[in-house]
Amino acid sequence: MARLHEFQGKALLRQMGIAVPKGAVVTSPEAAAEAVATIDGEAVLKAQAWTTARFKQGLIRFATTAADATAITRELLTRQISGYPVTHVLVEEKIDIAEEYFASLIISDTESAPVLIFSATGGSGVEEIVREHPDKVAYFTIDVRNGIRDFEARNLVRRTGIHGKAQQAIAGILVKLWQTARKFEARSLEINPLVKTRDGRFLAADCRITIDDYAVYRHPELGIEIARELNHPPTDLEKIAYKIEKDDYRGTFYFIQMATNFEKTDRYVGFHGAGGGGSMMGMDALQRNGYRVANFLRYFGKSPGIESVSRREDYFIAKYRRLFRLRFGCSIAGSNSTRPWTGESFREVWLAFRQ
Repeated sequence: MARLHEFQGKALLRQMGIAVPKGAVVTSPEAAAEAVATIDGEAVLKAQAWTTARFKQGLIRFATTAADATAITRELLTRQISGYPVTHVLVEEKIDIAEEYFASLIISDTESAPVLIFSATGGSGVEEIVREHPDKVAYFTIDVRNGIRDFEARNLVRRTGIHGKAQQAIAGILVKLWQTARKFEARSLEINPLVKTRDGRFLAADCRITIDDYAVYRHPELGIEIARELNHPPTDLEKIAYKIEKDDYRGTFYFIQMATNFEKTDRYVGFHGAGGGGSMMGMDALQRNGYRVANFLRYFGKSPGIESVSRREDYFIAKYRRLFRLRFGCSIAGSNSTRPWTGESFREVWLAFRQ
């Protein structure tokens, strides 16, 4: 799946008619100073990072002057979170919150359908709040042929104890939440918190959107470089591998680089697997014998053909001194494994067949 940053998600919400706080995304201290100058009163500066509890990590800060914003942004842009450098900071108006809610849409494997979740309480620690106050949470399974209609959204909100104008306003937001998820083919879309301000506005104060990786090619406007949930910034090889996959619909070509900056004389192995369980056993066996896995390479679905597979192996594993292939002996790909290896980059080729 492909994750969007908060500022990207809010741009989609704004486009679909869901209000968000006034602000701008910046990539430099100077731009942050300019953004703060357009905001009346105190501003909040939010580092754009795929992590939770950003406030506790010092990734959400406050500024009232351009000098403050410059210093804070300069510091935030030096941070690395889970291996990802912070490259963007969202500068927004600080909002005066009266009430916090939680709204989310997920594709439920249990229901085999989209499920809309609404809670009358939201904000930090919403999971604990939901466990302690289940009466404040309501669920609605959506029929994709009809979506969620206004009266269904109002009934959903009413079940959590909210009535009157607030019920009507929130129901309208939930309908637009579904429309956003449907238009951009999101696997999940969360607004937490959805807030009511003291002056009566309803705003998406924070959001998370994850796009279905199989739908990314239909949405070039989202600017998604690689539809992978990696625990590190994508390497050059991973970007190249994804470009091969996204234009080839005959199957999935999956490549993850697990190690970099090593010498060919090190005990690293290029790993070409088949099947999740068999691949895990193969990697465990290599590690037990003193080797380390440099990459995970796999294709599945309809076979892209023997010569195509060989070219991909040549490209992505040519830097490794040793290649370990794990293959089903009965598959088309398996017949490729019996083909003599001709690449001169390899001094050893190990084959393991699964019958």
